[in-house]
Order: sequence, then structure tokens, then C-alpha cells
Amino acid sequence: MFKSRNHAIHAVIALGLLILGSTPLGLSAQDLPGKVVTAEWLAANLNAADLRILDLRTDIRDYWEAHIPGAVYIDPVVLRWTEKAVPGKFMPVRVFAMLLGELGIKETTKVVIYSEKNNYKASYLIWALDYVGHRNAALLDRGFDNWRKEGRAATQDYPSIAAVTYRPPASLKDEVRAPLDDVRKALDGSAVLIDARPAEMFTGDKGTWKRKGHIKGARNRPWAADLNEDGSWRLPDEIRTAYEALGATPDKLVIVYCGQGQMASMNYMTLKYILGYPRVRLYDGSFSEWSVRTDLPVESGPAR
Repeated sequence: MFKSRNHAIHAVIALGLLILGSTPLGLSAQDLPGKVVTAEWLAANLNAADLRILDLRTDIRDYWEAHIPGAVYIDPVVLRWTEKAVPGKFMPVRVFAMLLGELGIKETTKVVIYSEKNNYKASYLIWALDYVGHRNAALLDRGFDNWRKEGRAATQDYPSIAAVTYRPPASLKDEVRAPLDDVRKALDGSAVLIDARPAEMFTGDKGTWKRKGHIKGARNRPWAADLNEDGSWRLPDEIRTAYEALGATPDKLVIVYCGQGQMASMNYMTLKYILGYPRVRLYDGSFSEWSVRTDLPVESGPAR
């Protein structure tokens, strides 16, 4: 279904480009076609006044060397702060709103995010925007690597941006974020816990946490297992079968976690937007928070 939808999107975009050309400077971008946009869509909307492109690649030197025209760089580490001595949790919402405003992003701004290729650095920001209720945000499918592979425009110039005020909603979208207490309650089987870390971290054979292993009862689905080598998603039916084999079905609440919430955001993206699961939550405290609490159960070895 996802593959067919992409083909349809490509056809519509190609027709629009033939008729209209790219979006003229100052006009509004086309509506985002979903939480994933193609390189064709972004190329057709580069000049839109209500579009902000965010570059979340790991190394700022990559941005200096070349980036998509109009893109602003954000170090992915910036989004994760220490909260009550727990490192790596999502930054305070009031500060996140200030950051968005400094980037020239208002509540109605369309935001397209990319990293090297589809990975958890970009999807973590998608989740963060979901949490504050910002609906107009999407990933660039297969990221900058594919953009350059297709021979599309790149630059070394910084865009001209005026700061604005971003006003977060009065109430946050708590249905996409799982605090520690909710994860603890899920130990009774009321939710499916998915650990997005590599298998050797899940089993406890590797890792630098105080206690190694995983949250009791969790199942392992490494974040990269949902993707092909080029960063594109595997076929939805294939991914759905894998999650259902772990007990994660659309009728259940699914809580995803990893070490600090970033890796698991890719599973969040897959479950919520590629497979259409209605109840998916990210535990951003993840194993970094859970493992130091000796009153919370940790298991090692393969899932039981």
C-alpha cells in the first residue's frame, strides 16, 4: 500500500512540475502529502515561504560542505537534555518552542527534516513535533544521500531567516509520550514494549548502563530492521508481520524505547505512520532512566 501510494505521489508531482514548474518564491508550499515526502516534492517546493527545511546530520562539517538550499542545521544532540539528573530526555517544551522560533518556524510552518538517510536523528524530531502538536512536519524520504544521488541542487550558503514566536499548545499530546510510571504500569501486559536497540544491547552482552539487558517483558525490534540499506522502508506487509510476531498488533498500545529515546523514534515512525498503528508511544527516558532504578525489573538474555 505504501509503495503504491508513493508511486501515485510521484505521478502527481511529475504532472504538477510539467504544468506549473517549481513553487515561485514567496508562495505557499503544496500541502504535505504525509509524514514522508519525496525528493521530487521537496524540489518543487524549495522556494516556498512557509516551508522550513532542517538538516539533522551527525557532523556539522557535512552541512558546511553541502546541504539542501534553504536548510538550517540542528545538532541532533541539542534536542536531548538532562532532567532531574537523568540524561538524554527530551528538552523542556518551553525551550523547544524557543528553538523553533529561532529557526523561523511558526505553528503553521511546514517542516521537512532530513539526515543522511532515513534514521532516528530525523524521526526523533518528528516525534518531538508530534508531542507539541505540530502537524505540518515530514521526513525527506531517504535523506540527503539520495538527494545527492539524484543530482539535485546543493549549496554552502546559509538561508536568511527571521526569528518568530512559536506558541506551543496549552495541552501537549501526551498520547505519544510514555513517562516512566506508565511504562512501569505496562509491566502487567497492558501494553507491548518494543526495545529498538541492537540485539547485543537488548540481551545485555553489550552496553555501558549500570544494569545491562532490557525492561522485563520487552521484545526486541532493532530500529534499522524496518529499513532497506538505502534507508527506504521495507514492504509494509513484511514489517507488519515482524511486529505482529512480537505481539505488537494494531489493537494494542505499543510503547517503544531504546537507550535515550532516539533509536526508538524510528520504530515510532514506522508503527504510527507507515503501518498506521493508532496507539504508539515513545518512552524518551528509555533504558538510561530505567536501568539505574534498582526497584525496576531488568532482564538479560533473549526475550522470554
